Amino acid sequence: MSASAAAAAQSAPATFTRFAAEPYTPAIGATISGLDLRQELDAETAAQLRAALARFGVLVLREQDIAPEAYLRFAQIFGQPDRHNVYLRTLPGQPLVEVLESDPAANRNARADAWHSDVTWRADAPATTLLHGKVIPKLGGDTLWASTAAAYDRLSEGLRAHLATLEAVHSFETSGIREALAGRRDAGYGENSGSPEKLEAARLKFPPVVHPVVKTHPITGRKVLYVNPGFTSHIRDIPKEQSNQLLNLVYDVFKTPEVQLRLRWSPNTIAVWDNRQTVHYGAKDYGDQHRLLHRITLQHDGVF
Repeated sequence: MSASAAAAAQSAPATFTRFAAEPYTPAIGATISGLDLRQELDAETAAQLRAALARFGVLVLREQDIAPEAYLRFAQIFGQPDRHNVYLRTLPGQPLVEVLESDPAANRNARADAWHSDVTWRADAPATTLLHGKVIPKLGGDTLWASTAAAYDRLSEGLRAHLATLEAVHSFETSGIREALAGRRDAGYGENSGSPEKLEAARLKFPPVVHPVVKTHPITGRKVLYVNPGFTSHIRDIPKEQSNQLLNLVYDVFKTPEVQLRLRWSPNTIAVWDNRQTVHYGAKDYGDQHRLLHRITLQHDGVF
């Protein structure tokens, strides 16, 4: 699909009947309105939400002041909640709700200021992730997403064909997780609870994994780029310099505004995204302000 055709399909009038879906940009995302997540949603509404997520890649729902139980119920529309990043703390009494918090007063410094798709350092990386904004800085702290399908469409035919023959290695050791496990306080994963022993245990439990550079989304059928600066170490079987050059070509497209969505958070905003067709970036531009979000990740879908 060409970039222009994909944009036209993205911005075409939606046929959803249980809620309104307003495209966020021509390439990615939609704002969903007309739903109260305090109420249990029926099967048809759930099916339409899943279809909207596949179509738009990111869904944004504003003003959803809901309890963790309702948040989990909503997440289950898209799959089965599971803990994929076992190195994040969780909400008390809710072991499936992870806490992302930056609060210097409590020595917490969660950060995600590198383009990434969640937990691709596992073979069973989650298909879908949700965030619920709780404490939001007065200024800064936006999250950006880029469509890896739209990014693929912007590449030349020759580069697409070449990338489709390649595989890439993904590892947690390319990210801040490594420093956190080793015990560095500024690693971005909260309290200083790491140690060299924890790092070695993680290396044994989660060795590097290999994913194709280009994959096909199981619902939309669109080609997507499945590499990211956060967790992709290198492309296999080619010289490191060539690997870096190819990856940087791809990453430069992720940085293109035409494939992006930028979300300004407000309290009780929920974002849902499809990791199979997006990468995201949490802007770390809010200094010492408090920022708190609750995250739910869903089990691998088994088909991607």
